[in-house]
Amino acid sequence: MEIQDLAREFRGKTDDELLRLALEPEQLTPEANALLNDELARRRINKPERLNAFRDEEEQREQEERQKCGRLLVLHPYGIGRERFGKSERTYNPETRMERFKTTVFVVLFWLPLIPTGTFLVERKRRFLSNQITVLERLPLDWEQVLKVWVVASAILVVVIWVFKLLPRILFRG
Repeated sequence: MEIQDLAREFRGKTDDELLRLALEPEQLTPEANALLNDELARRRINKPERLNAFRDEEEQREQEERQKCGRLLVLHPYGIGRERFGKSERTYNPETRMERFKTTVFVVLFWLPLIPTGTFLVERKRRFLSNQITVLERLPLDWEQVLKVWVVASAILVVVIWVFKLLPRILFRG
């Protein structure tokens, strides 16, 4: 990506998006950091106290969201709890390695998604074996995503039942 394109992209971002990038400068190239700092200065939001206040707001918001949705990933070993399913409207920024998508949280019983409790716009940094998610906002329930999850879960359940019915016939043909 050229410098002019990156500068244009930064100009198109909201103050919060820029401040979010500024919280992790090590994730940007030196050139991107310079452009980010220029844009922050142009908007007059480059003061250290503004960044610290934003960091505190983000941490507070994340904590409130975790409490509000009962943590996105609480999967009990026996398959009872809450779990997120689906990844629609996914966007990925290779420069920041940030992925943003819509996901729906379900009440899960024996690893089967039963009751949808909410759809969320989430963001996460793609890292090896990392599943740390930041909830950006709660959205109206995405029924299309809910139906897709239920269809896939139903198909998997049918296959599992079919395998368990077929397995004794195969093992005990004798």
